[in-house]
Amino acid sequence: MTTPTRATLEKALKSDGKLQKAAVHIVKDLTDGAYDISVLAEQLGFALTSQDTDERVAGTNLLSTVLVALPEDLLQEQQLEFLATFYIDRLRDHHNVMPAIIDGIGALVHMKALSPSLVPRILKSFFEHTTCQSQTRGDRTKLFNIFKYLTLNFKKELQTMAGDFVYGLINSIDGERDPRNLDIIFSFMPEFMSTYELLHLAEEMFEIFACYFPIDFNPSKQDPEAITRDALAAKLTNCLVANNDFAEWTVVLAVEKLESELLVAKLDSIELLHQAALKFPPSVIEPHFDQIWQALKAETFPGNDNEEVLRASLKAIAALLERASHVPDISHSYQSSILGVILPHLSDVNQRLFHPATGIALVCVAGDPQYAADKILNSFLLKLQAADVASEQKVKIYHIISQIYKLSAARDSLQKLDTTIRESLQDDAIASLRQIEREDFDAKQEDLELQKAALSLLNESAPVLSEKQRALVYKALVQLVSHPSIDLDFTPLTVSLGALQPVELQSNFIDPCVRNFEIFSNFIKRKIYVNLLPLLPQMAFTQRILELIMTQLFKNDTPEDVRLLALEALNKVLSQEDQRFIVDLQQESNLLHKLIDLGQRTEKLSLQSLEQIAGALSRITQQLPLSEQSAIVSEYLPGLNLSVSADLYVAKGLLGYLHKDISLDDHFERLLSDLTQLSLSTDNEQLRVIAHHLLCSLVNKMESSPENRSKVKKITHQLKEAIKKGDVRAVEILAWVAKGLVVAGFDEAADIVGDLSDLLKHPTLSTAAALGFDIIAAEYPELDLPVVKFLYKQKLFHTIMGKMGGKLANYCVHHLKAFVYVLKATPQAVIKMNIEQLGPLLFKSLEEHNEAQSLCIALGICERFVQQQDEYFQGQLAHLIPSCLELSKYKAQHTMQVRIAALQLLYDITKYPTFVLLPHKVDVTLALAAALDDPKRLVRNTAVKARNAWYMVGAASEN
Repeated sequence: MTTPTRATLEKALKSDGKLQKAAVHIVKDLTDGAYDISVLAEQLGFALTSQDTDERVAGTNLLSTVLVALPEDLLQEQQLEFLATFYIDRLRDHHNVMPAIIDGIGALVHMKALSPSLVPRILKSFFEHTTCQSQTRGDRTKLFNIFKYLTLNFKKELQTMAGDFVYGLINSIDGERDPRNLDIIFSFMPEFMSTYELLHLAEEMFEIFACYFPIDFNPSKQDPEAITRDALAAKLTNCLVANNDFAEWTVVLAVEKLESELLVAKLDSIELLHQAALKFPPSVIEPHFDQIWQALKAETFPGNDNEEVLRASLKAIAALLERASHVPDISHSYQSSILGVILPHLSDVNQRLFHPATGIALVCVAGDPQYAADKILNSFLLKLQAADVASEQKVKIYHIISQIYKLSAARDSLQKLDTTIRESLQDDAIASLRQIEREDFDAKQEDLELQKAALSLLNESAPVLSEKQRALVYKALVQLVSHPSIDLDFTPLTVSLGALQPVELQSNFIDPCVRNFEIFSNFIKRKIYVNLLPLLPQMAFTQRILELIMTQLFKNDTPEDVRLLALEALNKVLSQEDQRFIVDLQQESNLLHKLIDLGQRTEKLSLQSLEQIAGALSRITQQLPLSEQSAIVSEYLPGLNLSVSADLYVAKGLLGYLHKDISLDDHFERLLSDLTQLSLSTDNEQLRVIAHHLLCSLVNKMESSPENRSKVKKITHQLKEAIKKGDVRAVEILAWVAKGLVVAGFDEAADIVGDLSDLLKHPTLSTAAALGFDIIAAEYPELDLPVVKFLYKQKLFHTIMGKMGGKLANYCVHHLKAFVYVLKATPQAVIKMNIEQLGPLLFKSLEEHNEAQSLCIALGICERFVQQQDEYFQGQLAHLIPSCLELSKYKAQHTMQVRIAALQLLYDITKYPTFVLLPHKVDVTLALAAALDDPKRLVRNTAVKARNAWYMVGAASEN
């Protein structure tokens, strides 16, 4: 393009559209180097210097638009100086020209080659010839962003302006009311005020922000990026504590506003004091501490009724004390003022001021534990040494002492506490714990809360217990673990002592437990396991504890009930420990072989013990490398007779969580056949469940080969033959096989689903077929199905709807029940996409009054949509409300869960718009009266909530 002429520029200035189009072309030419920007300025001179204001506005606007669009590194320093001089001169121009001038200055200051010396000239001219607050809101936003950019990038140049820039900035901010502009100001001013000298203008700068405190505005609901009141309040608080010179004025402001009755003003004031404590050095805030403490004391002692205010006040006090803890003289002064108020009230647990006093006491300990804890603990010691201290009072005191110990330990001050006070308190706790050693101690009559509190205190004091005290504690722990009826949890204490004094704990606690293990009752044996297992990770005790478990497991003459306890302990160990520990344990002791041998060779093992053996085998197997898993399966699987209970449980342990990459092709057909035959023949439900889970897992993990698929078809054919003879068990087995195939995405699943859907009208097998769909759709956390087809739930839904869709139109009860089971597992997004088709069926299932499980599922699906105020359900309230009212009534088939779900759905419906609900209001409130007399309390509670909500429908609009 050629150099722009006056004629072309005059055409461009005739409208905003032409101006913008011309600016695009000019920017492209300048970027390509077609001509220099000075040429543009020269050609545009007629407009820039015109006597006509509108023409000057248009000319300046075109130049500024070009500058805004230019790359920041295009113009050179000399060019920028020329342009800056022009804009500085134009700051005297008519106010209509100012928007374009502001755009131009904003573009100039962002240019890379701009001479820093120009920034003070621009600002001085702006502050001298115009004011920020006389501009429109949008232009003020641009100016504040310019100020923000300059304070971040031209600190040295702005500091040369001294008070001129600060004063100009104050005048620019003063009177601003737009929340979006305030958000910009409050965001960048804290850093500015903390790094620039405010000189004699500090108080004036503070007052500029103080006038906004506390923030009070409601953001627009139509603004998608609305600034929240809380966010703006937090930024304002940062401004008020940005400079140490603000300290006195900040405290006065916060204390004054703290007296307000408005909750938001109180919370903002407390947060301002909290931030003041964090930002101002202790030396700066110390002169104002008494004023702050008196203000916060009114909110914490005896305490504010509002928990939020109380928590915020304690948080502010904690910040004051924590910051001061690094300056001992100031810290001790603070602590003395506070402790002088609260200590007298720590001596009487029953006093109204005891609770708030303890809250403040803990804050003091957190701030300066070495100074505060001794004084507070001494107050408690004097109380405990009194003759008339009741157990209930001791419990409260012990719990507070425990917290003081914990806070002190967190600040590495526990060992620094006064030894005499500390040991006296620990002696008192030990004496309370040892009350159980009295012959007349009756656990059924005595309240064990005292012993629990004593254990908590001793646990926190474990690092500082003396040798004499530890000896008494060990004796008490042995007494506790061997007590025939008391079962207190003291594992944290034994773990702490084990880490600190392993030799002592071994000889004084573990050895007595192990030595006398045989003579204890099962109740005590169980307690010993519970208290020893947490010590297992500590190397000093690992071998000793494992020896106890293994001895009780594999000793020939171990009674069945004792062996079961050992198996439970082993499974807990295997559940808690990491893979390396389990692999090492297997390699060192050949534990798998021993467990399999135990299960197969021990006579009269209970199914509980076999279940525990299976669990242990599974936990070990899944932690082993694939090569070892494969070797174990090859070694043991061929010899298993699945018709024998012990072998079935061993198979469950080895195969239940076997890695999916381990091939079972050599055993696949036999396993399918044996497990199917077992399930068809046994009357033991536990064995059938195991067989079903193994079948499901096996077909899920099978390799997708023609041979394996053929074997599955053979089994399904066998099951279909049994179904033809009316065998209900075969229907259930078929459903479990289908589940494994569905999750893995096998095409054969569709045929089985079709067979099950055909059975839904069978005169004797329809119920079992409907439950089969529940099996396919339900989640079973204990079932291992590692092969999961992407979006299999969606595919299942479409498969079943394809098989059952036409039959559902007939509304067969069992079809509806199966349909509801499938919907339970279907993602809500899929249901929503098909709601026009599914909705009528869902409502029909509620009207049919099926059994409780399917009703609860259907109500739950409806509730999820209603909670989201779904439009389809809004249009179907005439169907939904009567069904819910009927289900909320007390009838034999309406279990408590059904009635509660129906009432909860009625409550959620009240969230729909009032005009939709009003036609139903009278009928619903009258009908719900019956549910208020329901025999079940939980039903009555939900009925009250639902009826009140319906009663209030339309009330707000009437007032």
